[in-house]
Amino acid sequence: MLERFNTNPTQLTGLLSFAVSTIACFIASRRSETGDVRAWRSLTLINGLFFFEILIGLRFYIHDRVNFILIAKGWYLQRSWIQESIDISLAAIALVFVVLFMFLRRPAGNEARIATGLTIALVALFAVETVSLHAIDSVLYQPIGPVLLVGWIWAVGSFGICLSAAQR
Repeated sequence: MLERFNTNPTQLTGLLSFAVSTIACFIASRRSETGDVRAWRSLTLINGLFFFEILIGLRFYIHDRVNFILIAKGWYLQRSWIQESIDISLAAIALVFVVLFMFLRRPAGNEARIATGLTIALVALFAVETVSLHAIDSVLYQPIGPVLLVGWIWAVGSFGICLSAAQR
């Protein structure tokens, strides 16, 4: 049945997860005090972008384009050190953002900090997935029932965001 809609269980899990977290963040922004409104609005936008990313699959397009260029230049077989460097850089950037937002910026409520930390972790996951290091892909794309592990990670992250938003 899902093929009729050009989707699969993992993609459906992501679409539903991020649709719900986008709505939850929007509702939290409407119910928030002044200090949190901006954070919840930003989270609404980012989670909405996650939804559209899964819908259109831009990360796969970027990955395929980069591979095409690497193959054309004869660099494809030497790509692993590039991918590992990018993954380490992305992880470091994500960690810096988490530390800066969670400990220095201090939005008015802990709920917004928790939701932001989860959102930053999900941004890092999308970035790592875009880089597509085969060792990491073999873990992220392991099936757990009908849904790949990456879909379950999206769902758990989205659940945490929704839980934080509900506390608002």
